[in-house]
Amino acid sequence: MPCSCRKSDGVPIRWEYLGILNCLLSMKRLGMDGDLMDRVHADNASQTQADGVAERSAMNYGGCMKLLPHHLLAVLSLLLIPTFTYAMSGMDAPHSGHVKGDTSLSESIGRPINSSEAEIEITYSADGKTAIFASGRKGSISSPGVPYNFDIWMSHSVNGTWQEPIHLGPGIDPTVGPNINTSAWELEPSLSNDGNVIYFTRYQPGNLSTGDLYVTQKINGVWQPARNWNDVPELPHINTPTGEEHCPIIVSDSLIYFNYQQPGVTQDSDVWKVEKKNGVWQKPESLGSRINSPYRDHMHWTGLSKDGKSLLITSTRPDMGSRGGHDMWISYQNPKGEWQEPLNLGDTINTPGEDMCWTFTPDGKTFTGGSGPRDSYNHDIMWVKKDDVPLLKDFEPIGPPPNLLTNKSSNSK
Repeated sequence: MPCSCRKSDGVPIRWEYLGILNCLLSMKRLGMDGDLMDRVHADNASQTQADGVAERSAMNYGGCMKLLPHHLLAVLSLLLIPTFTYAMSGMDAPHSGHVKGDTSLSESIGRPINSSEAEIEITYSADGKTAIFASGRKGSISSPGVPYNFDIWMSHSVNGTWQEPIHLGPGIDPTVGPNINTSAWELEPSLSNDGNVIYFTRYQPGNLSTGDLYVTQKINGVWQPARNWNDVPELPHINTPTGEEHCPIIVSDSLIYFNYQQPGVTQDSDVWKVEKKNGVWQKPESLGSRINSPYRDHMHWTGLSKDGKSLLITSTRPDMGSRGGHDMWISYQNPKGEWQEPLNLGDTINTPGEDMCWTFTPDGKTFTGGSGPRDSYNHDIMWVKKDDVPLLKDFEPIGPPPNLLTNKSSNSK
């Protein structure tokens, strides 16, 4: 949604429209929407000129509709249909099979990446020929005390066909991949842009409030043991013994967004950032109460636009157009650099089940991620063309994260 023109008061038209959408969504939450489409047609038949900031401050429902151009009516229809209003803080139910929503355009990535067990959180190498993801398929290491397990697997594309995934665990040739899987849960992996680092999160089995960030590096063609971020000088020491730190978006060597859950500090999982100034990583900061809700909010790897002004999040928030369970949402910065309340990406991707941790292929054209039944771990990796999701048509994602570790010159693929 690029802004190519401005109103006379200097406010970018895009933000004015988003404000109107939020106005309407707020009224929806209060039960004020009535027969939406009747009002849309009535207001469009007698649309009048807005007076700018003064009129916006006194906006009622009809005024909201009068300010909207015709090409946003489809977005309103998408956002304001009746929705589910349940929420959850984690996924606690057993496997029950993938269920696709009636209106979702997403398709399964298919075998061999998907299996009869859970597959989630896929990312790709910079050339698009390697996929790395989490799975509980046969060959994963059992987790004590819980009926599920998650390990990291890797697949390579040969002549356009994905090959049988490789388990990154005991017995692997260290020139092929790292031995990083344990009886804990290893999730949320991503290769660096040069292919010589894998970032991931490790959790106590069954407890999504215990995540810590880890990294493994390939040096002279050999993958090294994984290290906690707190033990790596180049990375911010943000892991804590009592909270969850997981799945960052590494923008540069001086800016990292990450997901953070800390009792007494955050609401649930919230989106935070940490910056490096004068060579020193600073104290992390929350992105604020508009983008963070009392429910579970988190990001996944390539969900930031190249201009840094749009951010995709997974959230269980039950209002503002939720389809149920985890949904994918988008938040925009206003002209002051403040993150705004997210908008639901709509029915082309979100379902009444769980839709979470979606990311982009390196060419930015395909959106892929996990989708499955409500309150279940049994996700499949799905895909949809980016341009088929209306709010993503003008979203240009960043690529794989940079390699922030030293000794890069001695690395080899």
